[in-house]
Amino acid sequence: MALSRRTLISGAAAGAGLATLTAAPHAAAGQAAPAGHAAPAGERATPRGRSLLPTASRNSVFTRSGAGPLYWNIYGWSFPHNAAIPEDEWKANIDWLARDLAPHGYTMACTDGWIEGSSRTTEHGYITSYNDSWTHDWAYWADYLARHGMELGVYYNPLWVHKAAVADRSKTVTGRPDVKIADLVADGDFFAAGIGGDTLYWVDVARPGAKEYVQGYVRHFKNLGVRYLRVDFLSWYEDGRDANLGSVGRAHGRANYDKALAWMSEAAGQDMELSLVMPHLYQHAEVEIRHGDMVRIDADADRGGWDRLSGGRQDWQNLWPNWFNPFAGFTGYADRSGRGQLILDGDFLRLHTFASDDERRTCVSLMTIAGSPLAVADTHADIAGHTWAYTNEEVLALNRQGLVGKPYFRNATSYADDPAARDTERWAGQLPDGSWAVALFNRSDGPAVRELKLTALGIHGTAHVRDLWKHQHLGRLDTLRAELPAHGCLLAKVTPDRPSAARYQAAFAAWGGGAGFGNTLAGHEAMGYARIAGEDQSVTFAVEAPRAGTYRLDIRYHASQAARLTLGVERPDRTVVTPPRPLAFRPTSDRWATLSGRIRLDKGENLLTLMRTAGDSGSIALNYVDLG
Repeated sequence: MALSRRTLISGAAAGAGLATLTAAPHAAAGQAAPAGHAAPAGERATPRGRSLLPTASRNSVFTRSGAGPLYWNIYGWSFPHNAAIPEDEWKANIDWLARDLAPHGYTMACTDGWIEGSSRTTEHGYITSYNDSWTHDWAYWADYLARHGMELGVYYNPLWVHKAAVADRSKTVTGRPDVKIADLVADGDFFAAGIGGDTLYWVDVARPGAKEYVQGYVRHFKNLGVRYLRVDFLSWYEDGRDANLGSVGRAHGRANYDKALAWMSEAAGQDMELSLVMPHLYQHAEVEIRHGDMVRIDADADRGGWDRLSGGRQDWQNLWPNWFNPFAGFTGYADRSGRGQLILDGDFLRLHTFASDDERRTCVSLMTIAGSPLAVADTHADIAGHTWAYTNEEVLALNRQGLVGKPYFRNATSYADDPAARDTERWAGQLPDGSWAVALFNRSDGPAVRELKLTALGIHGTAHVRDLWKHQHLGRLDTLRAELPAHGCLLAKVTPDRPSAARYQAAFAAWGGGAGFGNTLAGHEAMGYARIAGEDQSVTFAVEAPRAGTYRLDIRYHASQAARLTLGVERPDRTVVTPPRPLAFRPTSDRWATLSGRIRLDKGENLLTLMRTAGDSGSIALNYVDLG
């Protein structure tokens, strides 16, 4: 079944390997040093799926593609009705989706909660349909969607065991006929004991057969053609705590939580996208980034509207949800997003619940600039003429190019500790072709002016600016300045004149393994730079090459002492284009310098990663890379 935007790229990427790069002499502060030269070594590309760079994240083909998927979800029907969606209503919405939204890329229909009414299971305890009242099973609807050029997404947690399967002693664990489904659970260990959750048990991952059951559940859905699995209530499993309800069940512990997610990730492989919902994200998503593709970073969409998008609690708390609204959540986890890291999920969009078109444009613009899924939860019955906000092709083009932007960083302090460290109302992201998307937001209740100088993007002089909602060219500008109505926004495409080399800024790239932001060194370009200082820390740039071949590469860096790091190039589908090679960085004292050479790229999109592996040493501040 096709994966729409996430269709895995096929085909070999043969070509030469990495040229050895030689550090150039020191330059004056703020200027690049003369470039060194080297000849490329010839090596063949590695087949898809055999990424050679070590990572501190799941680093799947889904996260490497950048932004989240476009899809429709049943939440907008089930939440207001507080009930499972009827099958005829599900079909009516799929038919609407196929007609009005699928042509624009919304090619998945996904179920959501209200799942306790699904008790019919296979011989191994796996549910066969969304609800017992439905006539048709998962396989029927997967086929129905496929016949309309779409696909099925499923909401379910592989750690759940329905009490009907526990009660049936004929049910056994897949691959373990000696283990009954009933043997996987502890008495009274319900998903939400006493508050409506006595239908589902939690799996005890310490018991024999638990791994086979959990991984079998993932494969059960994969075998049905499901390529997107939303795994919910993870915080309740980890420690049994809820910010509003207090204790909701037994704590299973961080080690068991880590183990369970690792099992799911292993079973999902590169063929299923794992969306992790309601995680506590302790230690800044330390566990989730290793095993998941996508994480929820704010509270539920609930009734929708501006209060859920921008209002509510504005500060951080150390349990789910860390931040209440997506503006704060996206900003707080912006250092965890980007190619190969995490897709940040701002939850569902219910555009009919907003009070104005300005608010609707802001909602879609925020989700787009942050790289979130665009998850439609309006229904065929309540969309009320607002489809236009979901189908702006100039906006959707940013998602298709994998845009994952960042808010403006004022300093390197955690946003949880210092809300002034990052600006929730000014965002920018660089696209693989070197152009930019910029979003300015007005979260206040009255008119306001917002602006961003293009020097924050490393653009000196002017660039072409286009308003993507008005479909108008704004001219050549050196500053984006907008007089915005209450709750309004400007979403613009910024295209610099293409010089002999395309420049990619590290401050807007993907930071992995704890690599982070800095702006205290004098002479840097753009809003700042990235720091690579510890093992498995990395910076990844998505770069587009017009043709396959060898390109000049200049790396602008700052290092107080000599450092050795590793550079490699892969495609988003994990095909290795340029095998990893060590680079030696000379100390630069108080100046910036350039490491120069040549590198092999494939035609189209390449992921260029500079990282510190176990065999490397030292640290650098990375300002940008030039490709020409």
